[in-house]
Amino acid sequence: MNLPRKIMRIFRTTATCTNYLESESKSMYFSRKKAAFFNLSLTSKLKYIYTALIFFCISCNLLILYGFFSREEQKTIAGLTSQTIETVSRNVDHSLSTISKTSTYLLGTAEVQNYLQNTNRSAYAIVSKQLRNSLYLSLESMPLVSSIIIMDSSGTYEGAARYELPLAAMEAPESTSWYEKVVSKKGAPILEINGGGCLKFEDGCNYITLIRLINSTEDAHPLGYMFINVSVDSLLSFARDDNSEYSDFCVISETNTILPFYNDDLNHWLLDKSAYSAAENNTVQIRKDRYLLLNFQDSNFGWNYIAAINYHSFTAQYKAFIVISIVILLISSCFFMLIALSTNHFITTPLCRLMNAMEKSETGNFNHANVTPYHDEIGQLQNAYNDMVDKIQNLLDAKVSEQKMLRKAELNVLQEQIKPHFLYNSLNAISYLVTSQQNDQAYDLILSLSEYYRESLSKGSNIILLSTEINIVKNYLKLQKMRFPDAFTDEYELQDNVLSYKIPRLILQPLVENSIYHGIIPACDSGIIKISAFTDTHNFIIRISDNGVGMTETVLHDIMTTKIETNPKSFGLRGTIERMQIFYETQNIYTIKSSPSQGTDITFLIPINKVEK
Repeated sequence: MNLPRKIMRIFRTTATCTNYLESESKSMYFSRKKAAFFNLSLTSKLKYIYTALIFFCISCNLLILYGFFSREEQKTIAGLTSQTIETVSRNVDHSLSTISKTSTYLLGTAEVQNYLQNTNRSAYAIVSKQLRNSLYLSLESMPLVSSIIIMDSSGTYEGAARYELPLAAMEAPESTSWYEKVVSKKGAPILEINGGGCLKFEDGCNYITLIRLINSTEDAHPLGYMFINVSVDSLLSFARDDNSEYSDFCVISETNTILPFYNDDLNHWLLDKSAYSAAENNTVQIRKDRYLLLNFQDSNFGWNYIAAINYHSFTAQYKAFIVISIVILLISSCFFMLIALSTNHFITTPLCRLMNAMEKSETGNFNHANVTPYHDEIGQLQNAYNDMVDKIQNLLDAKVSEQKMLRKAELNVLQEQIKPHFLYNSLNAISYLVTSQQNDQAYDLILSLSEYYRESLSKGSNIILLSTEINIVKNYLKLQKMRFPDAFTDEYELQDNVLSYKIPRLILQPLVENSIYHGIIPACDSGIIKISAFTDTHNFIIRISDNGVGMTETVLHDIMTTKIETNPKSFGLRGTIERMQIFYETQNIYTIKSSPSQGTDITFLIPINKVEK
């Protein structure tokens, strides 16, 4: 007895251990799978995510859309058919209204009036022929109209038809059912089927007849009647396909069936008016087929449009296609949406942010890129880029500092070279006046020189307003005019807005000095010095012009290439150009036009975004 118990105990212990090991094994298995998934590359992660999402979307969409289509089938069919019926009604109303408006013009034509008022039997044939010609022309303007009849009060009529003219079967208009209605309308149209039963058509089809009273254009008394016949089949041909297997419709009035159903079973059902009234806008069973009935009443003519939709045929033909199309559409939409979201989150957004940061570096914005906190491939690329940015920024800072110090030193050297050069020339002019016994002029010259230096050195700034620079030039020219009377005149063409612009000091004076000594004085004739300053779309422009002797290309090249220290002529021109290039940090800042005996034009083109205002 003990042996079986021991065996059972061993089995239970073994089973417990097995269950424990299996649970631990499952837990370790899922942990390993989870760790393995998160350690995968981005491409592998996206592949597994896309696969799982595809199967999930397919399952969900198949279940949801099947139930949705079954529930919304009737609602969708009813909505579409109702819109179709309303469209048919509006088109019929529009067509008949157009015919009615066109017929209004026909009422007052000379041919119609002459025919109805003609009392001369000998002229009857001519008047009738003219009327027929006019009616045939009217038929061309009304494509839906099959025939037009003009009838006088005695019942005699004349008409025109596309095929066969209908036969008017009546003793007199006063005996018809529509007579009182037409008279009461006083020329407005009424609608009847087959002329209210008074017109016989050989093809046996139904026609809508528009009947109008024709009044005299002279005294408005009644002359006769107009009948315009429109085939019901042609009027509604666009709205019904006889080969349709799933939908049909008819048009009925209070007393007549204007357009019957194409399906004979539906026509038999329509004979039972009580069945029609009870089943209005409801589902009915006719033999083996189930129909959805929709009714729409036209308020203009009092007609009822009844549509019958066969559920079975509609579903059989389009259900599979609609379901598959919607399923594919929704699944594809969800699939691509999730692909986009996943790709955007893991790859696109970090890469775009990193790319934007790199593009900013092209404009000199060397900021760190902070696009991801993780250490995957994009994170490693981000860190490498940030290290590179730091090194480039340090190099640029050092280079910029070095260039600024160098340019400042060069500018100071040129400035100090120009100052003694100008003072030397001014003192030379005063010396000339003193030695030539022109003491009063020398006195005035000294006063002008003191005023000149007071204006240019009072504040000690190397950057001055253009208006101040112009005053300096005017004082300088006043000094030169005392030395060289009648040798030149000065002109100024300055825009008001540029006078507040700031430029380096003593830019214009050296160039004016060059114009006097190297342009006008050698010409041995009275000259003109003109200073212009204005702006265009992109530049602030300063121009100094003279009509002196000018210079050749060779002389200009020598001046611009020879060192300033070895060529005194280059102080004014070359030195000023170098100062402007250093100050505005651009080489393409000037143009020079000069030729022998034609004078010289020096133009500075300063970018407007570098001008201090």
